[in-house]
Amino acid sequence: MTFKTIAAAALSVWALATSLTVAQAGSYRAGCTTQPRSAWMDMDKAAATVTKAGYRIAKSKVSGSCYEVYARKDGQRFELFLDPTNDRLVHKQAD
Repeated sequence: MTFKTIAAAALSVWALATSLTVAQAGSYRAGCTTQPRSAWMDMDKAAATVTKAGYRIAKSKVSGSCYEVYARKDGQRFELFLDPTNDRLVHKQAD
């Protein structure tokens, strides 16, 4: 292998690692609640609140101490973070 080949491969690996880090930066790290999971409401109830607000849910999951919801509204994609104890919107991020 030549130096140029090794340098090109190293640059490709670095670019891929950087893009993966940026892609994961969308999660909300501040957290949504300090309450134990036994105090959380059912995710379906939180999803109903999101739907009533006009969003169309694509996917929902538990993310740390939040309910994380991927949804669309008015043609735009959103990542919503809800407090699972009261379904309050804590953070909203548009794609």
